[in-house]
Amino acid sequence: MEVTRTNFPQLLPKIKEAISKCDFIVIDCELTGLNTINNINAFDTQKQYYEKVRRNSKDFLIIQYGLCMFRYDKEKEMYKQQGYNFYIFQNSPNKYVPDHRFLCQSSSIDFLATSGFDFNKLFREGISFLNSSEEEKYRESLSEAQKMRTNKMLQNTYTPDRSGQSINQSMTVEEKDLVNKIFKEIHDFIASDEEEHVLPKCNAYIRRLVYQQAEVTLLNKANLETRTLENKERIFVVTRIRTQDEKEAANREAIKKEEEELQQSIGFSTVIKAIVESGKLLVGHNMCLDLLHTINQFLIPLPFEYEEFKEIAHYSFPKILDTKYMSSTAPLKNLIDSTVVAHLLSTIQREPFKIPTIEIEENAEGYNLEHSKQHEAGYDAYITGLSFLAMWNYLDSLEEKPKKNCFPNFSLLEPYLNRLFLMRLQDYPYINLGGADVVPSRDHIVYLSFPKSWKQNDIFQLFSPFGNIFVAWINDHSAFVALQRRDQISIVLSTLSQSETYTIMSYSQRQAQLAADIITTPSPCQRKRAANNINSSIKKRKTSVGEVTVEKDFKMASRPITEKSKETPAKKRLQNTFEESVDWE
Repeated sequence: MEVTRTNFPQLLPKIKEAISKCDFIVIDCELTGLNTINNINAFDTQKQYYEKVRRNSKDFLIIQYGLCMFRYDKEKEMYKQQGYNFYIFQNSPNKYVPDHRFLCQSSSIDFLATSGFDFNKLFREGISFLNSSEEEKYRESLSEAQKMRTNKMLQNTYTPDRSGQSINQSMTVEEKDLVNKIFKEIHDFIASDEEEHVLPKCNAYIRRLVYQQAEVTLLNKANLETRTLENKERIFVVTRIRTQDEKEAANREAIKKEEEELQQSIGFSTVIKAIVESGKLLVGHNMCLDLLHTINQFLIPLPFEYEEFKEIAHYSFPKILDTKYMSSTAPLKNLIDSTVVAHLLSTIQREPFKIPTIEIEENAEGYNLEHSKQHEAGYDAYITGLSFLAMWNYLDSLEEKPKKNCFPNFSLLEPYLNRLFLMRLQDYPYINLGGADVVPSRDHIVYLSFPKSWKQNDIFQLFSPFGNIFVAWINDHSAFVALQRRDQISIVLSTLSQSETYTIMSYSQRQAQLAADIITTPSPCQRKRAANNINSSIKKRKTSVGEVTVEKDFKMASRPITEKSKETPAKKRLQNTFEESVDWE
């Protein structure tokens, strides 16, 4: 079901109820850009991977969010589902909402446009959002404004602001004429029977001058206020002086309206908070980017530190399952030729897989395979849910006593829980959100620095005496080289180390070198963070569900040197030896 700013308030209670009653939730996101694939190196660590993705994707936005809730009906022995497709775009009803600036990647926008994405609907009817930091600032600013308004309401007379006298002296003739015209209309209004009057259009500077002069000349003869209309046009209004009871009633009404505007601004973040509070299993396909953007955009800004990100992610979503990782791991990977979501859907519709019976919830809307809406976030979430159930059912069929339906045998999912699939990494297949990451040996890898004129064949020729290799380009003058014959590493380092044309070192030496460079040459951003946090020994970060406390002494957050990958095709035989062909779906 399509959800926009117009119908979101009416649907929100129903969506929250579906979240609370379902057995698992499937998500999918459409973004304004990716911009990470060219920076990922095949031999990055999980920490380096996170830092690159965070840095390169933080300026893009989720603009469509798919949500599909699945519930197992024990009486009918079938699944029920309902799906929603949210258009997400932050509108600014008032000055408390940040005026977001974001990036678009042309290839991503072209892909969405080709897939029929409705950008007019996005910009006109997109649902707003605030993360916890933005919401906190909004509430603080609003509270301060309400206190000032209440204090002014309780005053019987104005306190003149003399600062306007010097400003008046710098006004142009046209500005003075406009101010005089406004005051003439104010005095005419006071002499009339009108309850309120809209004053001539003027900018914020003129309004300020009028406010300052009014405090001196009007005293308690009239009220001035600036209103924002539904079309976001601002008007300047003069009204009658109210009684104290009328002022208090108007203040209560203003507070009520301001709270409504706050909730409207929080918008879709309310849905994500409901998912967090539910603690339900969260399913997605290749969901690393989706998860990072979900946290950053709707919950809390992504931290610089990798371990802190893992804490926040696991605290917010304690049970995550990435079907990209699930389908890429034995025993399922032996049955699946391609893990692209559309290809995976085709695979699970054939033996030995079987999609269980699934119906749309009563009095709800959902998706079905007869009406394909590929690349619509809600539909992609739905087919991800189908793939998950089909693979889960297959795992159950391998048990000694398979059941008619895999639900609720969650023990079968344990090997796949809280593991985010990582694209293009050779031997770090996932981020383990629930514990320590896998650290495979990279003793067979060397770092090679060479002239910019070198090509792939130059590297192959250099290493030809030592067997097959895999080259992971960093930039046009360096690369990581992995040996197929691991026992040759000592010979390689000793044989190739005496050259003035190139330099070679072990993988561990290169990582130590990078770490030393980070410590000795902090970026300007790091120095700023250090200055802001030098007195903090225990750092608490508020989230939508509480506080994540990182109990450690302050240290400068690390940032790796950017090493962009060079897109150079390897020989097919070497790809088959070292790499599975994968993409971002």
